[in-house]
Amino acid sequence: MFETRKLRPNTNVTGIAQPIVALLIFAICWGLLGITAGLISMAFIFCLYAILSLAYFIRTGNAWFIVTMVYQLTIVSFAMVAPKIGPYAISKEEFKPLVLILVVEMAVLIYIMATNKLRWRGREILELAARNINETTNGFTERPRPLGKIDYRQSELQAFTSYLKSKLIAFTYGETDKTVIVPIMMGNEYRLPLGFSNDYSENTWIAIDKEGNVSTHISKDDYLKYKEALSFDQLCESLGNLFIQFFDYYQKGEEISIQHEISKIKTNPFS
Repeated sequence: MFETRKLRPNTNVTGIAQPIVALLIFAICWGLLGITAGLISMAFIFCLYAILSLAYFIRTGNAWFIVTMVYQLTIVSFAMVAPKIGPYAISKEEFKPLVLILVVEMAVLIYIMATNKLRWRGREILELAARNINETTNGFTERPRPLGKIDYRQSELQAFTSYLKSKLIAFTYGETDKTVIVPIMMGNEYRLPLGFSNDYSENTWIAIDKEGNVSTHISKDDYLKYKEALSFDQLCESLGNLFIQFFDYYQKGEEISIQHEISKIKTNPFS
């Protein structure tokens, strides 16, 4: 029977903070400088968000970031040309099509959120790794754990890692001697995915070397997120085997099975 070991609750404050920050800056600028200044500030903030969405698309290949970017740029246009109050105000008749476009885009955005299209799946990965592990014989250790071996062509592995990034299952690095897969949790989606740092040593990772040897490591921070003290060695082994299974699915053209495994874990959109 399928069973998971849950992680401790975690609020994804970064996702919640974006619209709140925009509204606060808009309100402050409006109160101090007037409504037009407030709209200009909102346009500037959403322009920055659009740049972030473009950067995510370039780094991951996930096309839903382009959809989000278009929505954010529509907000910029909305603020700049609002009738009477926008810095480049247009007539109400000219403004109506933009309102309709914005309503449609908001409906698409709700769909994106409801279907987790832009959710990094690190939390689900850690819970999948812990399924049916009951032993608590050892605690956290710094050492990575070697386990299985896979047969692959380099082109296959590159395509697989591109798939993992595009589905936000993990961020990946191709190094001279190995390929490294780093599951990313919501709340930690900036540093590695946006390239602010390439140091994944403090993260949970799965490495595949040139000979196909697989090794894994679960970070201390991630290990302590589990509600129960589980066997660290078994967790590492299970995590490695999970991605070996994912790669096997991918080689067989059964990517839908990867999504099916991840969908077994039910999470709220703010964790």
